[in-house]
Amino acid sequence: MQKIIHTVLALAVLITAATLAGCTGVPGPEETEVFDRTVAVEPGSGVVVVNRNGGVNVSVWEEDFVAVTAVKRTVYGRAELAKVGIEVAEGDPLRIETVYTGLNVRASVDYTIRVPPDVVLQRVESSNGGIELSGVRVAGTELATSNGPVHVDGARGGDLRAASSNGGIDLRGVEGYVTATTSNGAVTVEDCGGVLALRTSNGPISATISAVREDVTISSSNGGIALRLAEDLDARVVAATSNGRVTVRGLPLRVSESTGTSVTGLLGDGGPTITVTTSNGGIDLSGP
Repeated sequence: MQKIIHTVLALAVLITAATLAGCTGVPGPEETEVFDRTVAVEPGSGVVVVNRNGGVNVSVWEEDFVAVTAVKRTVYGRAELAKVGIEVAEGDPLRIETVYTGLNVRASVDYTIRVPPDVVLQRVESSNGGIELSGVRVAGTELATSNGPVHVDGARGGDLRAASSNGGIDLRGVEGYVTATTSNGAVTVEDCGGVLALRTSNGPISATISAVREDVTISSSNGGIALRLAEDLDARVVAATSNGRVTVRGLPLRVSESTGTSVTGLLGDGGPTITVTTSNGGIDLSGP
């Protein structure tokens, strides 16, 4: 009799556990669903991408239309995929957006978007996911993610601003001026038209600065900073670290003040001030 009671209790425990698991959701095999759409666009028109949870990859191609591929993903059953919609609103700008129906939707969306060379990418944002651009046209373009890296490999046209709350920022080949801000991650800038501001709360900064058009701030709360400045740059340079040294190598900087942990000087005829600061790390200023 006691054995029967124990068996019944064990079954009750298993049933209760299964019921609770069904209520809270137990991860299982990944389920996916693919969304594909092409949209005709006018030359010079804009594109905006708004994602909620997932990555966004935008690149250029030689076709005269925009191609959107979105892959929905979940490990909580296909019912979760039905709670995620992809909206493509035609017009100028063309708006591509992830829309959730319901609360606490446990699904992500990864976008792959191809745009014609004469279309301007105006903005890309994601709450949780990386952003990648390759060869697209920009003009005051904003890239923003709450959690993920930002990588740009070639951007024609104008200026670009990139921001992440948690992730590195790597900008290469942007024809215009760039701004990069992250709370936690490295910042790298190479072969860009100019720099407006570079900031990270925790990570190193490495940048080549070919031009400035106004005062520039480059700062890290915890990380070294390495800058390569153009020989023909006209600017005033002020660099200081709280814990480390400031070094100048192969750079025609006319130093007016140097203390080991700080350096002030002029490049060329002087001009906008480039302020470089870190709380913990060295600062290296060199020629190109």
